[in-house]
Amino acid sequence: MRSAVLLALVAPACASPSLTPPRRPTSPALRPLPRSSADSVRRLRGGDDGPVAGLQRAYLGVPVATRSWLSAVLGLAALSQAGLVSEEALAVDAAAFSGRLQLWRPLTAAAFVGGVGPQLLQKLYYGISFGRELERELGTPEFLRASLSVVASLTLVCHVLGWPHSADGLIMAVTLLACLQNPARSVSMYGMAIPYQYLPLAQLAMSYLFTQQVPWVDIAGLFVGYVHYLLNDNLKPDEAVPTLLKEKGRAADAKAARAAGAKGGGGGGKPGDRRRKARIVTVGAGASCGAGG
Repeated sequence: MRSAVLLALVAPACASPSLTPPRRPTSPALRPLPRSSADSVRRLRGGDDGPVAGLQRAYLGVPVATRSWLSAVLGLAALSQAGLVSEEALAVDAAAFSGRLQLWRPLTAAAFVGGVGPQLLQKLYYGISFGRELERELGTPEFLRASLSVVASLTLVCHVLGWPHSADGLIMAVTLLACLQNPARSVSMYGMAIPYQYLPLAQLAMSYLFTQQVPWVDIAGLFVGYVHYLLNDNLKPDEAVPTLLKEKGRAADAKAARAAGAKGGGGGGKPGDRRRKARIVTVGAGASCGAGG
């Protein structure tokens, strides 16, 4: 009986909220991370996308023409490293090109930069960076046309001078054309701010300092690329060539002057010289008034 009374007195007290033991605080380390932080940690650990998916996304992010050149460079480097293809089979050879119809040689010579190694990574970095930039500036059709023209010119130069491969020259030509699209920009190289249009020259100087060899193929590519830039107006943006804007302004002035001369009765002045045209029209109008008066 006494135990039943004691239990009846203790039971309400235990059921009271004030006597309920407090919950232990959760450690910050055990709390769930926000969704963005969890995604970042998962990506760092290789989850979800993973390195393979990241490489695939980066590869597909390169424009199609530059991506094709990248695939050719990697494939030829792997075949050469494995010993399945010799460097002579990929070099410029006029006799093999015309006599044995090995028509792939100009393209393979422009896509072979050696076997797998540090030099391959360096060349791929410059080729992809500036090739992607130039292709996005010009568009894929114009970029392909300019690249094939550069490859043809470099193939002729390599045949005359006896150089086996033209890939270094192609990379330098593409670098020059990409830099000339935005000549007002500057880039930092070894702590120095270099104008974008002089970056190819800086690369030539660095190449000579590091290898102690004159990069003749790169110099030929620089020359070929600049000749294409001078001859092909499609490679000249208006912002990069102030003289082109001036020529367009002169053409617009000449057109306006011819239109004004046609409306005013004509004259014998030079095309585009609006002041002289206006003066002749004024004199002609005065003469006609004098004759009529």
